[in-house]
Amino acid sequence: MLPIQAHFKKRKGFTLVELMVSLVISSIIMLGVASLYSSSRKGQKTNESLARIQENLRFAADMMTRDIRMAGYAGCRSSSTTNVLEDTTGPYDFDKHITGFEGGVSTFPSQFPATGSNPGDRVAGTDAIAVLRVSSTGCKIVSHTAASATIFLDAAACDIEADEILAITDCSQSSIFRVTGPASLPAGNKIVHNTGAVGAGPKNCSKNLGPNATPGTGCTGTFTSYTFNQDARVHKYIMHGFYIGESTSGLTKSLYVVNLDKGVTSATELVEGIEDLQITYGVNPNLSLTDPFPVRFVKASDIVAADIPKIVAVKFGMLLASVEDTKTTPSIPKPYTLSDTNVTPTVADRRLHFTYNTTVKIRNKGIR
Repeated sequence: MLPIQAHFKKRKGFTLVELMVSLVISSIIMLGVASLYSSSRKGQKTNESLARIQENLRFAADMMTRDIRMAGYAGCRSSSTTNVLEDTTGPYDFDKHITGFEGGVSTFPSQFPATGSNPGDRVAGTDAIAVLRVSSTGCKIVSHTAASATIFLDAAACDIEADEILAITDCSQSSIFRVTGPASLPAGNKIVHNTGAVGAGPKNCSKNLGPNATPGTGCTGTFTSYTFNQDARVHKYIMHGFYIGESTSGLTKSLYVVNLDKGVTSATELVEGIEDLQITYGVNPNLSLTDPFPVRFVKASDIVAADIPKIVAVKFGMLLASVEDTKTTPSIPKPYTLSDTNVTPTVADRRLHFTYNTTVKIRNKGIR
């Protein structure tokens, strides 16, 4: 048996050099793990931002494409269209299925907000567009009594509300009017279109829905009586305007939609992260059933009144950006092209950017 003193001498610990080497190796491993985690977290954040951008893009592009494609849709196209509203301009002028506004050039109507820095204010230099159409699904009528201005419907008011603006068509005659009663729908599966209106916005000039030889804003001319047959359908009248505005969060810009409801327009924020919108319009001066495609694309400021019925396509481009910063240092602003328009950002930031361009053919123009 060894002496106690000799036994302890054989049990040696780590030397200082060994401890220092161990600490260095451990530090390198920890730094590697931290760097890997940081890179992984940064990559995850970038991927999340990219996924968010793609999601926003799909929603924004789908909303605009669907409305533009349906521009001018009037149910069953008729040879005669009568608008009995006292205001037949702007959002009530169905002859202008597409109206464009060029940022910094065009005079924007009151339906769009002015430029500014408050939530919902329009962003300077960005374009806007207004689309007129009727709902894709119409409500079948049972009968129409022109003398009492009453339309009897095949279903319980077909989701129609009092004071709404509607369009009725039987493929021979189309008329745009406002529901004046009953005050609470559904009521007997009927709607009334007497002279006047219940709420704000333009009123009906007449209860007659037939042609007017001298139509115009302010109830000019005389509307003739017309009785729609059982083949007629009632559609909701739709006006949607799209523009870029300051987001409610204050972090970025957003795509807004202006909606006409019961004679009153209001703007709703659709999706964040849309920084710019540029639009050009495809015009065919010789539009026909055998030649339905655009010949040239022009900006809204270059369109004259005679071009509007001949707009057959719309090309629009959007600049999307992540809501949060994804880069450690600001990117140098680079020029980009949106719908044939070259734009150079003036502010560098640390966000992820993405451009999107597409061309939409209007279905109801030049159909073969």
